Amino acid sequence: MDNSKTLEEKNWSVKDFNYPVPVHAKNFGYSVGGFTVVGFLLLIVTGVIMALFFSPSVDNARQSVLNLISSPWGMWLRSFHRWLAETVTFLIILHISRIIFTGSYAGRRKWNWMFGIGLLIITFAFFFSGTAIKWDQEGYEAYQHSLESLELVPLIGEPIADFLTGGLAVIRLFATHVLILPILLFVCLVPHLALMKLNGLSPIPGKTSAKTIMFFDHINKIIGFSAAIFGLVAFLAAQFPVALNPGPYSGVEITKPPWIFYPIYQLEDWFGIIALVIFPIIVVAGLILLPFIDKNVENIKTRRIVVWSYLLLITIMILFIINVAVLPPVKHLGG
Repeated sequence: MDNSKTLEEKNWSVKDFNYPVPVHAKNFGYSVGGFTVVGFLLLIVTGVIMALFFSPSVDNARQSVLNLISSPWGMWLRSFHRWLAETVTFLIILHISRIIFTGSYAGRRKWNWMFGIGLLIITFAFFFSGTAIKWDQEGYEAYQHSLESLELVPLIGEPIADFLTGGLAVIRLFATHVLILPILLFVCLVPHLALMKLNGLSPIPGKTSAKTIMFFDHINKIIGFSAAIFGLVAFLAAQFPVALNPGPYSGVEITKPPWIFYPIYQLEDWFGIIALVIFPIIVVAGLILLPFIDKNVENIKTRRIVVWSYLLLITIMILFIINVAVLPPVKHLGG
């Protein structure tokens, strides 16, 4: 007697992933997260190409960048990568802003919000390490600021600063930029996307609609917008190539950080190097606590407090950026 069982096999196809999503998935604000993912993919591709020409050492890092940008295509590639980094950072801030304005971190979505905070931190770490490893004056000053601020962090700060000090500084920062941070990006991004699928797209506050579109329509919208956004970035990279500073020279501060770090640069100007430690902790702690403070998006009073507080914070940050942009560099380092 044959006791074998016949197993019904499922033949998966691309169509199985084309499920219904709310119609507002077509809105620009609900597609920004998708643009950010496309931007990360482009950063990975351009970063891998540039890594083939980069010499990650204290003596050769800047010269290898000079060799790369000696050709027009190399100049464009590096500029495109830098413009991409700024665009992706702006997009992830825009994405988080949309989530705050719509209260999309409440309830079961709070764990997805936590992974989003992790992605925000990783994005800024990418930007910092990418700035430092080119080892020109801007990169060297960013590196020195990181060492002095790390030394103020109890227990773990000083050992990390010691590890990053010396002749292996660039190779260790480079390994962080191309290996450690991409792994952390993958660790946070995969569950972030999976939870988005499980929880569904967050609704528009105060609006209910049974209308849906197919997920591939949403993807097509993301691809279309991404082509326009990153096409513009490619054009800007060609028209406004990114400069490489001279140096590095120790004991002087003649540069300012990239614009996304201007707010913290302003606070450092007022409160000293400790601002580089305290301000990020306050911002990250506030973001983590937000879903527990604003538990119920139907509570209009709490929602107004959160939204207006966030708008005030953004306004202050913009004013800081403008102020730092028009003022000359200020000496902050102790040595």
